[in-house]
Amino acid sequence: MGGINQMKIFKFLFVIPAITLIIILQTSLQNRYLMASDIRDGETIFRNVCAGCHLRGGSVVLKGSKSLKLSDLEKRGIADVSSITKIANDGIGFMKGYKNKLKDGEDKVLAQWIIQNAEKGWE
Repeated sequence: MGGINQMKIFKFLFVIPAITLIIILQTSLQNRYLMASDIRDGETIFRNVCAGCHLRGGSVVLKGSKSLKLSDLEKRGIADVSSITKIANDGIGFMKGYKNKLKDGEDKVLAQWIIQNAEKGWE
């Protein structure tokens, strides 16, 4: 009789909490993976959101628009991730903001990608 009670206590104190913890961790990791996979990479975002006006090399299609070349970004004092992130969301000059088209975190991913390509000379 004592062995059965000890087994019930063991299950209650160790096995059930361990299984619960495993389920919680597994669910948490799956959610993190899904969230990370929902964010597009910088090139994809650029192609879908920006390339209509900023073609290869950050060149512009519309007269009066600004290029994304590093020298132009530096002249305007926006050659950094935080400035490009703000512009991607809020817009600047003729360019409208795209915060409604960008998922959480995509603005920063896009800005980092633009700065990296500007530094490489849009090869």
